[in-house]
Amino acid sequence: MQAQWLGSEQCKTCHEVEYQQWQGSHHDWAMRPARAPFVLGDFSDITFEHFGDKSRFYRKGEDYFVDTQNAQGKLQSFNVAYTFGFYPLQQYLLQMPKGHLQALTIAWDSRPATEGGQRWFHLYPNEKIGADDPLHWTGAYFNWNSRCAECHSTNLQRNYQPETHSYQTQWSEVNVACEACHGPGGAHLKWAKAGANGADKKISRLHANGRWVLKAGEFIAKREQGPRVQGEQSNQISVCGSCHSRRRLLGEKRPHDAGETFQAQHALQSLMEPLYHRDGQIQDEVFVLGSFMQSKMYQHGVECSNCHEPHSLALKAPGNAVCSQCHVPAVYDQPKHHHHPVDSRGAQCVNCHMPETNYMVVDPRRDHSLRIPRPDLSDESGSPNACVQCHQDRSNEWASKHFKNWLRDAGKPLPKKTALAETEPGKLLSRVSQEPPVVAATILERLAQAPSHQSLLVAQSRLHHAEPMLREAAVNFLAVLPLPQRVQELLASLDEPVMAVRLAIARQTLGADLSTLDSEQSRALKGLWQDYWQSLLFHQDTAAGQLNLGLYHLAFAQLDLAEARYRKAITMEPMHLGAHLNLADVLRQRGKTQESLRLLRKISRALPQSAAAQHALGLALVRHKDYESALQALKEAAKLEPSNRRYGYVYAVALHSSNRSREALLQMRSMAKQFLLDAQGQQFLRQLEQLNR
Repeated sequence: MQAQWLGSEQCKTCHEVEYQQWQGSHHDWAMRPARAPFVLGDFSDITFEHFGDKSRFYRKGEDYFVDTQNAQGKLQSFNVAYTFGFYPLQQYLLQMPKGHLQALTIAWDSRPATEGGQRWFHLYPNEKIGADDPLHWTGAYFNWNSRCAECHSTNLQRNYQPETHSYQTQWSEVNVACEACHGPGGAHLKWAKAGANGADKKISRLHANGRWVLKAGEFIAKREQGPRVQGEQSNQISVCGSCHSRRRLLGEKRPHDAGETFQAQHALQSLMEPLYHRDGQIQDEVFVLGSFMQSKMYQHGVECSNCHEPHSLALKAPGNAVCSQCHVPAVYDQPKHHHHPVDSRGAQCVNCHMPETNYMVVDPRRDHSLRIPRPDLSDESGSPNACVQCHQDRSNEWASKHFKNWLRDAGKPLPKKTALAETEPGKLLSRVSQEPPVVAATILERLAQAPSHQSLLVAQSRLHHAEPMLREAAVNFLAVLPLPQRVQELLASLDEPVMAVRLAIARQTLGADLSTLDSEQSRALKGLWQDYWQSLLFHQDTAAGQLNLGLYHLAFAQLDLAEARYRKAITMEPMHLGAHLNLADVLRQRGKTQESLRLLRKISRALPQSAAAQHALGLALVRHKDYESALQALKEAAKLEPSNRRYGYVYAVALHSSNRSREALLQMRSMAKQFLLDAQGQQFLRQLEQLNR
């Protein structure tokens, strides 16, 4: 039976208090029709100029319009269809043909004028974003239907039409309303009208799990049920995290089922650079969950609503009081602990343990990993620390000195280095079993870049772990093995129930020889591949989606179909790097080597700062025996992305092949200081050492 979506007005009849709390919240304002009083920006015939491009904001009766640069670089009038958010900035969705909505990159700063607000500003204030730039507002990255919609409206149905590249996107409520979190209310209403006896299992109940108790003589409250156990994930974390995370949706978003983990519908992005700093602090816009899951709070069972009121989204208490719900203020809200004057900025718990990073120019977001600041590690890891983020006129060395003195005076040892800040393979491996799942999964991903027998054994031991995230990471680690061996390793996992892990298994077994399997195994593997195909089709409205569909075809040696997908990706996103590189490779495999080389030259000129493009061009030039040009391209790739060990290694090999073994040795020595060298890299380094004695 189809679920019945009622709407928040119906919920209000029984849940008046919660409804009133929700009114005016960020969820309530997530998206609104472009009508007064929802439009906060100044549309009184205002002209905003950015690097010579002028945009005009004005009204015609009740309608709002923007005259701005279109996809061809010409001035055009656009109707504002919806508002998007409201504080500290409000964006505007402009109506485009074929049901596309695009988010304008000129936004309204809705902060008070005293804080620098009440003005139009560009999301890329220091760059000229022309119509041919991938970051232009008319491009794929600012398409609402594929990028933003599912988390800003209730019961969203994308309804993409691939034949015409059009949308018929629909929703039951335009904003994030009651049923966005609790699921469709039809069955719940019937339950209530029938007498409301017992607990209702037809609606998602999102209360935080457990009661927090402060025992005599202790200074931090603990959950009565004890810390989180392996595999445990609350409904609340799964539901809130479905939007408040950097993740990939695995199919059409559906109401959350009780007891279902986050990985049933999503694949969480790991803590790898450049999304996160090397030690796991937020860097790019990662939306909380990956950050929070690193924290001791999460491991001990803290959930979103322990700190945030779930309907208004406001903090449960002002200032440090939200922390002192569990942390005794007589111990923690004291200068002896925070080493700053009472009521100063430095005395605020969040400023040390949840430092802010600005996104979208004016929107500060707090890091939810709730870590101890480590200025003593910043120079080593390249990661920031809260101390000098506040004391901007001071150095890491200055902050580190004070930090160590505080610990010495308190008789405390230096805390153990965070796992992700480790660089030695052995130390990383030793931390896998001690760390939260999201950290352990990231360690496996990092170790896969330079695999060893020991790290493979560790990954294999996690293939049946209680935590889905670790199972998924272990499956992905197996990419270091040849396909037949991968398949053998994964045969015992073909009945995997969690979708994110199922799709990882499918991805790592694509193209396997089914004749080597029995009928049951073959049937199970085909089922996994079908699930994966359907998941890929869900994202076919994006260039990245088309790229992945091409990779699917490539795994089965369907070169013509793969080529068609890559070309479609480039049509959708003309400067999509991955599509160009993969298309060039397919063209090479099909014997069209000159066309392949022309394509690589073209994308390298268009994206001169792309290390991947330079690297691919260098390899192609080697195949064409233009060794001098190849060496220059490979050198540029290694220079542009020094954190990529493959680029550095290939450049070193190219130097050696060009009889420049001394330079190759210096390159490999530099890499050995920075990276975990795999067995091949270590052997090459030893060979170069012998040659240069």
